[in-house]
Amino acid sequence: MSHSVVTIRLNGNPYQIGCGAGEEAHVSKLGQEVESIMQSLVASVGQIGEARLLAMVALILADRAAGQTANALKDSAMAATAADQDVAAEALEMAAARITTLATDLTKP
Repeated sequence: MSHSVVTIRLNGNPYQIGCGAGEEAHVSKLGQEVESIMQSLVASVGQIGEARLLAMVALILADRAAGQTANALKDSAMAATAADQDVAAEALEMAAARITTLATDLTKP
C-alpha cells in the first residue's frame, strides 16, 4: 500500500502527517477543522500552550462525536420502535381475524 505525507498547520506550526494514498484531501480537511477549533479557542482563552489547546480540541471533537453517536442511537431506536409497532399491529390484526373466525364457528348450530 502506498503512503503519502500531508503537512497541516496547527496554531501556526507545521506537522507532517502520514496517510494512505488518496487520503490526502481528507487528512487536510481534518487538519483544517482542528485548526479552526483551535483558533476559536485561542480567540476566547488566548495562547495557553499548545498541549493544552490540543487537549481542549480533542475534548470538543470527542463531545461532538458522542453527540452524533447519541443521535444515531436515538434514530435507530425510533426506527426499531416503528418496525416493532408494525409487527405488533400485524399480530393484532391476525389475532382479531382468528377471534372473528372462532366467534363465527361458535355461533353456528
